[in-house]
Amino acid sequence: MPLPSIETQSKVATADRFVEHYYDALNKNQRGQLAQYYCSTSNKLTAASLTPDISFNGRVITSVPELQELLEKQGTPVHFEVLSYDAHPVNPHYIIGAPDAQAQSDKGDKLSFVVQVTGTVKFGKGDEATHKSFNESFVMVPHWEAQVKNAPRGLKRWLVASQNSRYL
Repeated sequence: MPLPSIETQSKVATADRFVEHYYDALNKNQRGQLAQYYCSTSNKLTAASLTPDISFNGRVITSVPELQELLEKQGTPVHFEVLSYDAHPVNPHYIIGAPDAQAQSDKGDKLSFVVQVTGTVKFGKGDEATHKSFNESFVMVPHWEAQVKNAPRGLKRWLVASQNSRYL
């Protein structure tokens, strides 16, 4: 099995874009925009029965709208500060939901990877603010519709297939 291409390795190494944009959406209270980061936005992935697997402090979340509702209940303002993150390949030949041509290609850029994020989160303002540490792991998979020529603008190239969040 071929190793991921240099291009794909570069994409994984730049998981910082995902981290930056995802937590920016949370900090700006744009939780309604979170759906664009999850595999449920891909017709090809949902047709292959892939739905987001989300766990929040041990609680199973069944959908992105349920996650958004849970985050809303935490109150505002909320500020996440990412202290560190790391990304590692998981499967160099990820083909779930891939179009036949991509699934049969011998190119090594069909990849899933994990992004681990740690930091602090502050709920509220001033003296009444609550501070907690957080740790999240995301499994990212290719967004097949975004990885073709002339893909629609604004599609994320990688989507969250699994998320495990812990606030300590």
